[in-house]
Amino acid sequence: MLSDHQLIQILTRSKDATAIYDTADLRISFVNDAMLAIWGKDDSIIGEVFEQALPETIDQPFTAILKQVWQTGQPYNAVDTAATLEIDNKLQTSYFDFEYRPLVDAEGKTYAILHTATDVTSRVNAWEQVEERQLREEQLIEELSASNNNMQEANENLSIVNHDLTLSNENINRLNARLQESETDFKRLVEQAPVPILVFRGEDLVIDIANHAMLDLLGRDASLIGKPLLEGMPETESAKAVELLFEVYRTGRSFDGSEAPVPITRNGETSTGYFNFSYRPLMDNGKIIGVMDVAIEVTEQVLARKKLEANEQRLQSILDTMAEGLVIVDVNCIPTYVNNMAQNIMGISQDQYRDRQYNDAKWQNLRVDGSPLPAEDHPMNVVLRTGLPVYDQEIAVILATGEKIFISINAAPTISDEGEVTGGIATFTDVTNRRLILQQKEDFISVASHELKTPVTALKASLQLLDKMQETIKPEMQARLLSQANRSLDKLSDLINSLLNSNRISQGRFPINKREFALSQLIDDCCQHVRTVGNHDILLKGALDLKINADEQLLDQVIVNLVNNAVKYAPSSKQIIIEVEHIEDKARISVTDFGPGIPESKLPYLFERYYQGQDGNGATFSGLGLGLYICAEIIHKHGGKIGVESQQGKGSTFWFTLPLI
Repeated sequence: MLSDHQLIQILTRSKDATAIYDTADLRISFVNDAMLAIWGKDDSIIGEVFEQALPETIDQPFTAILKQVWQTGQPYNAVDTAATLEIDNKLQTSYFDFEYRPLVDAEGKTYAILHTATDVTSRVNAWEQVEERQLREEQLIEELSASNNNMQEANENLSIVNHDLTLSNENINRLNARLQESETDFKRLVEQAPVPILVFRGEDLVIDIANHAMLDLLGRDASLIGKPLLEGMPETESAKAVELLFEVYRTGRSFDGSEAPVPITRNGETSTGYFNFSYRPLMDNGKIIGVMDVAIEVTEQVLARKKLEANEQRLQSILDTMAEGLVIVDVNCIPTYVNNMAQNIMGISQDQYRDRQYNDAKWQNLRVDGSPLPAEDHPMNVVLRTGLPVYDQEIAVILATGEKIFISINAAPTISDEGEVTGGIATFTDVTNRRLILQQKEDFISVASHELKTPVTALKASLQLLDKMQETIKPEMQARLLSQANRSLDKLSDLINSLLNSNRISQGRFPINKREFALSQLIDDCCQHVRTVGNHDILLKGALDLKINADEQLLDQVIVNLVNNAVKYAPSSKQIIIEVEHIEDKARISVTDFGPGIPESKLPYLFERYYQGQDGNGATFSGLGLGLYICAEIIHKHGGKIGVESQQGKGSTFWFTLPLI
């Protein structure tokens, strides 16, 4: 498959005149040598708008037509069109077949116009000469008709005007000689014409004249002459262009076509060629006697354009389905292309992108530490200023909505053949989640360090006191210090177990040892530590006699965690209800408190790793933020579900389900 660069090289070397305009004001972004020769200009006009590069066209219709093609997205074809251009400081009028073809994106918007042209001045001049010859023939025929009338009058007055009859006969002979001379001149004109011409006679379109240019184009020799078209070239029978030839003969209406596909057999192989053509009827005394076909082959031009369009479409598909955002800007940092992912990440449309630059006031660029990012340090500015690529640079962006996102940018310059920076290409990905996870891990390490330090410090203090006072310590002080040390060890053990369980879950090493047991005994045992303190009443209700097949130790951990959370986050709730329900083939266990409740906005995050709860005043409780996360993983491992229902000011209910035996 050809790359875009190879296609540009093909167009550059093509003998067919080609130019490309890439803005609505018709900026010339590409023009090959063939087009420069037609315009009488050099490549210094690249980058100028059309009327600036060719000021002599200002009073001609071409600019208006180009802008209409840009706005409507409809191609425009023309043949035998006059254009006055300044060649060697002189205005010269020539004739051209040309096409303005819009290149549109997936949304149908024009982003460039492909302009191809062929100088057909010689063909137009040939037609003018042919028409002049036809006019002369018709004049001669009229003269001949007049002479015949004179001859009839002379016969009626033969006895009187015998001398006039003789003169009329001489005049007729002279006119016949001139008619024969005109026919000879016509054939000579066609045969010597530099453009391919065919002349057909009769309703079967017998090939009467085929000049050398046409025979070379068709890959045939002179044996083709004298044969009906479909006999000499049977492969063309189904071509629309051939049907139009017969229609021109039947109706007498001229017809012009462009890029018409016609199957042609050359060197023993049949392939489709593309042609621009002009069909003109040949008349004799108002009667159609044949058709003239003037044709130019544009196969190379059409195939090059089709390949370019196909590659454009493939490239468009790739860009539109990229997982990264992609933005292409010009040298002034104005976006010229934005793919779908870039629009999704930044939350704006392609049109909105084109109204702003990377340092636009509608959004705020920051460094990852939150400090403002100077415009000169933005990756795209660096690329355009230095001409060097930038890789994997992370920045933060505060969007117009107020949302803050983090993106990782790779950017590179686009370089012209002269080595100048003409713009830049940036790809970027939304790394907000990655950045948040990193921040969570950093926060977790800080919290874990603090949480582990507290019981270790208390344990160390108790042991140091015991060591210093071992000879004189009183029994009650010794009991109090040992109790404090044990509590610190228990807390330290819980923290370490939480860390170990979290690590086992993340590594997929979390074994489940199931056995059958009754829920009543498990739940009663889980609540003993709360009852002992005596600050809360635990109410057990529902189908407590249900038996399940589960890991009793892990399920004990889940219930204890939910009850502890009720005590911790709802200290004013004197009653905590634990209820067991039999719902279809599942057991549903819930723990309800009547505390301050949980804001609805926080509910989706409660079971996430490292998420820490807050009290009614917004203060964060101590802990690692792993308890509910581990509970959720234990329940999921058992094939159950876990959730929460809460209303602020009324309390919360944490529940989970387990399959029954």
